[in-house]
Amino acid sequence: MNIAKSLAVALCAATLSLSAVVAQAADITLKLAHVAPAQTTYQQAAERFKANLEEASGGTMSVDIVPGGVLGDLGQLWAQTRAGAIDLHLIDIGATIAMKEARPFLVMWTPFLFKDQAHFHRYMESDTFKTMMKDVEEKTGVVYLGYAGDRPPRALTTADKAVKTKDDLAGMKIRTPEHPMIIGAFKAWGANPTPIKASELFTALKTGLVDGQDNGVIDFVGAGYADAQKFYMPLDYIHSGVGIWMSGAKFEGLNDEQKAWVREAAAKAGVDGKKIHADLMAENMAKLESLGVTTVQPDISTFEFARDGIVGNMEGKMWEDGLVAKIRGM
Repeated sequence: MNIAKSLAVALCAATLSLSAVVAQAADITLKLAHVAPAQTTYQQAAERFKANLEEASGGTMSVDIVPGGVLGDLGQLWAQTRAGAIDLHLIDIGATIAMKEARPFLVMWTPFLFKDQAHFHRYMESDTFKTMMKDVEEKTGVVYLGYAGDRPPRALTTADKAVKTKDDLAGMKIRTPEHPMIIGAFKAWGANPTPIKASELFTALKTGLVDGQDNGVIDFVGAGYADAQKFYMPLDYIHSGVGIWMSGAKFEGLNDEQKAWVREAAAKAGVDGKKIHADLMAENMAKLESLGVTTVQPDISTFEFARDGIVGNMEGKMWEDGLVAKIRGM
């Protein structure tokens, strides 16, 4: 065989090999949905997961990310995940409470439950958390793949009034997620909590429908909320992170190697998310001044009192007695 013919044969073989890889790359594409805008930590975590899965699987598995609640609100996305209509749902860990079987996770939303993000991580890695999540998996059929990254602690922003104590919140309309604990906290602080979907928040702020909102600084800056908000108060009253859940039917349809890949992709997304979190927090806090937003340090002691009232109403009803004390002691 002459050199030219040998090269042609080799090129043909390489082309066929590449075609096989390209064809294989389309083997499994999973649909992942979340409710947050595409400029937030939710999307960042989803993109890390996607990249990790493509790498782990050698390109044979990929992810189609659908952000912004396009496929439904929080409750609808949980229902679709359980039914197998979507493959993956990425959301704040505590948002499992939208499923009635996961109501004990309301405890995670207790104001000032966690001292800092490291404290939150200890809970996430504890046997207590693992037992609680295993119970949810068994009751719902939804598979928890793992922790996908940190979220910034929840802070308060307002359009034209600095808030230094809870009394400054009296009568103010503050956007909250549709969450009983956050709504309860803002009521206790004297505000008028106004639940609005994340996908509708920017418009609500720009039109003055609400006076302020609660979100962490990374999401606040990324989503452009500074266009309508001029004061930032780092209440940091809730520490949290995002997780990824998978349709049980879809998960069981994977082979053992593929199951390992999706779990590995979620775990690596979480590890990498933790590494960059502190830098992202510092970077975005530094941006506030250039965006025309003034940072105001609130008197946290005037807000902490709400915790005891909330715990008293929930302990032994929504979660087991003593759970708050156990978590605070971690």
